[in-house]
Amino acid sequence: MARIRIVVLATATALCCATTTAAVAEPTKERARVPYTIRTGNTTTVFPHSTATTNIPCFPGEFSFGGGALTTGNGVFVTATRAGGAGWDVDAYNESDTPQTLTASAVCAAGYKNHRLGDYVHVPAGQSGTSRATCDPGQVASGGGNIAAGTQTYVSQSSDEGRTWVARVSNHSPFEQRVEAQVICTTTPHTAYPSGPVTVGQGATRTAHAECRPGEVATGGGGLGDPSLQFNETYPTSTGWTVRATNKGTGPLTLFARVICTTP
Repeated sequence: MARIRIVVLATATALCCATTTAAVAEPTKERARVPYTIRTGNTTTVFPHSTATTNIPCFPGEFSFGGGALTTGNGVFVTATRAGGAGWDVDAYNESDTPQTLTASAVCAAGYKNHRLGDYVHVPAGQSGTSRATCDPGQVASGGGNIAAGTQTYVSQSSDEGRTWVARVSNHSPFEQRVEAQVICTTTPHTAYPSGPVTVGQGATRTAHAECRPGEVATGGGGLGDPSLQFNETYPTSTGWTVRATNKGTGPLTLFARVICTTP
């Protein structure tokens, strides 16, 4: 656990120092400029102490270049977010005593893309595990996510590292679980940007947002920080990417959002 945290914090510090982009208030959830369109699915109820799965298909002739999950409340946590067919699939677990909601969101467009999967990583109970998936040479990541085998594997990192996607989960179940990263790959040029650092107090929930540059649109994104910062939601906006996370650690932690952008 200590080794994982050191690597993550070093990466977060590097992202912070590489840009002056600041975290901003959560923007309106809306459609991106054409030809990339944010499509949002129907809302699914996540009942107390249970899991739910939902998806959003892209329109005929479109494919998902990235996607995410929107939820209500702070007691529901994203456990998986990944491309499914021509759309996007998401899973979440509700650890609260009241019903919550889950909605899938996909960035859809016509054009070439494929995806690659990382190794299945076994995650013992009470620990974190990280999987990486890498695009082929000559390709770049447009987005990514993870496949999880288990209902209480809360996502604590879903972000790019060059043409690699990094997926990390924290296992809150009493059994060993698995995680597998997924990266969406394309030959179209993309650029990734981080948010500024957002401090999340112990037991608190906060939001970070990373912005594309003027004239660009978001195709994928996510966030990162300490393994104890676990995602309540991660989703695209018309100009960037937003991640909301809860600090399940023992002290203040730093959250970053990441967005991958392209020029339509």
